Amino acid sequence: MTEHVIFRYDPDHQPQITFRGVASGCAGGMNTLTEARASYRTCLSVRLHVDRRALPPVVEHIEGLVSGMWVRTKVGAVHRDKSSERMLLQILLAEQTGLRDEVARLSSAGAEPVVVLVEPDQILGTLLDQMSARDALLAVHSDDNGSVGWNVLYGTDSIGAQDVPRVSDDSAFRAMSLSGFTQTCTGGRVVLRGSAAGLAS
Repeated sequence: MTEHVIFRYDPDHQPQITFRGVASGCAGGMNTLTEARASYRTCLSVRLHVDRRALPPVVEHIEGLVSGMWVRTKVGAVHRDKSSERMLLQILLAEQTGLRDEVARLSSAGAEPVVVLVEPDQILGTLLDQMSARDALLAVHSDDNGSVGWNVLYGTDSIGAQDVPRVSDDSAFRAMSLSGFTQTCTGGRVVLRGSAAGLAS
């Protein structure tokens, strides 16, 4: 199994860094990333009944507020547009077509949408594995033409997912590229997890 952990940085709250593990359910908070990492790994070790040296692979993600939007990226990832060499986040902040409106719509409905920066050729399964049932994730990638492609994935218990088509979390869907998803599944999808992979709460 591969575990995903999301560290959220919010300097206006205490603790400043909170974390939650998907699918372990480990959660907590500390005031530095180093402390949060240590606390998370201790929690995961206890949860799995293994020594810390025997923990499964862990993929780390960090979230922060950027221009009023929660933005998540994989720790160490660099996302840039090949045609312009601009950073994806720069393009996203200049983007005026729809994405900010969708974030505002979901927020006003009571959801807490998160913009997730991804690569266009990244497979959808890597995003599904960091989702909880209540998530509304806006997958955003460069279209390598100076703009962004984006679409929404909803968990089964997500606010704002009414009247959105449902899709099974099967091998074909998981293997789809993020660019394929944003181009072909307009309007987003609610992900129905199969018995092999339940959504974390």
